Amino acid sequence: MSLSYQHIYHAGNPADIHKHLWLVAVLRYMTQKDKPLFWADTHAGRGLYDLSSKEAAKTAEAATGIQKLLAAKIDHPLWQDYVVQIKKYNPRGGLSSYPGSAILAAMLLRRDDRLSCFELHPQEFTHLQNSLKKYRHSHAEKQDGLRGLGAYMPPPQKRGGALIDPSYEIKTDYEAVPQALARNLKKFPQGVFMVWYPLLPAGRHEILKEQCAALEAEVLIDEWIYADPAAPDHKGMYGSGMVIVNPPYTVPETMGALKEIILPLLR
Repeated sequence: MSLSYQHIYHAGNPADIHKHLWLVAVLRYMTQKDKPLFWADTHAGRGLYDLSSKEAAKTAEAATGIQKLLAAKIDHPLWQDYVVQIKKYNPRGGLSSYPGSAILAAMLLRRDDRLSCFELHPQEFTHLQNSLKKYRHSHAEKQDGLRGLGAYMPPPQKRGGALIDPSYEIKTDYEAVPQALARNLKKFPQGVFMVWYPLLPAGRHEILKEQCAALEAEVLIDEWIYADPAAPDHKGMYGSGMVIVNPPYTVPETMGALKEIILPLLR
């Protein structure tokens, strides 16, 4: 696992929007039932991101994602729900504090639910611990989430799942992720597992998609393309993908409708 990656340089970009909206949609659906659930975030980062920091300002990726969308008028209940969560960390208005996937999950889960967040980077882990302090149903673990997740499968709650979203700076992650997914599905076949991946010109994500599609489960793949990889001035990531294993009922339709609204705004 890479120990150099820090998500603060990319926080709030279009890929985060894609991932976070799926997370909110899935957890909102799953928390409708009274029974408690378990959720894991395998690569949680620091949890909460300061968009006014020098790291975030260096790349200014939030300007092409969350800041751009907040300036638009988007009429959809899922989007409005997401914005409400962000505003909880910005009570005076504006956008300086941006909740990542771990904090979003912590906010959406209930008192009797349980949240485990994994992070291996020492500096990010310290931030993560501080970010999660006020959420008693959550805890942070300093270890590789692809390995650590298996210790919780199947969870005693018999409900739940995980978000798996490494940086993919190590190319073997494209094969390691579907392998970890397959292992955990065998232990917890009814779990809802979400995998994020970047769309890059090298095309390594095709390996991941093929292996995920071959799993013995219902698998949905949703890709957002918000840049033209063939454009002369384009470099790096041109979109993002989400693999949803055992997608909750009605969630794909909800996300599909919102995608039609948001994706044109990101291009």
